[in-house]
Amino acid sequence: MSQYLALDGTDTDFYPEGITPTVAQVIRASGIIDTYCKREIKTKPYTERIPLTSAQRGHLTFYPVIEVTAASGRAAQGIIGGFFGPPEFESISDLSLLDIDRSIGSLWCGGSPFGMPYSELEITYTSGWDIIPDKVKVACGLLIGKLATNYDSNVKSKKDFDFSIEYFGSGMVTPEIADLLAEYQLMTFR
Repeated sequence: MSQYLALDGTDTDFYPEGITPTVAQVIRASGIIDTYCKREIKTKPYTERIPLTSAQRGHLTFYPVIEVTAASGRAAQGIIGGFFGPPEFESISDLSLLDIDRSIGSLWCGGSPFGMPYSELEITYTSGWDIIPDKVKVACGLLIGKLATNYDSNVKSKKDFDFSIEYFGSGMVTPEIADLLAEYQLMTFR
C-alpha cells in the first residue's frame, strides 16, 4: 500500500488547513493517485519481457529507470532456432550492452555474443521516485481534503421524498489534480 504523505508532522504543509488526516485517508488518497497514474510513484522492482525492433530498440514500461539489475536476451536466430523452436533466453552478463534513456525508459541493445541480433529481452529493473515529488504530495493533500469534507463524495444531489440519488462521475480526480499528476501517468510507447 502506498502512503505518499507522512503523519509524523513532516508533511503538514501538504494537508488542507483545519483537517487532521487519518492513516485511512492517506492510504485511500494514495490509492486514488496510483489508480489514476496506473502505477505506483514510489520505487518498485519490475521484471518484464520486451520485444525489440530490427534496429535493436525497445521500451521499458515503467520509468524513470533507477537501476537495471539483470537482463537476458533471446537471439533472433540460433543454432536450433527456427526448426525446433525459438532459441532460449541467454543471460547478458555485461549490462553495458544496454543503452537506456533512464528518464523515459527507451533502450538500445547490442547483439548477442555470437553476433546475432536479439528479438526479445527480459529485464529486471527498479523504477519510480526515491523521494515522492511535491506535486504528488500536493495532489494527495487535495484528495484528503475532498475525502475529509465529503463523506459520500460521489453524490451530486439527494431527494428524500422520492428516494432518488444523482451521482457525479466515477472519479475524484479534478482537473487541478490531473494537472499535478500529468507527468507521473503511465504512458505506453508500444
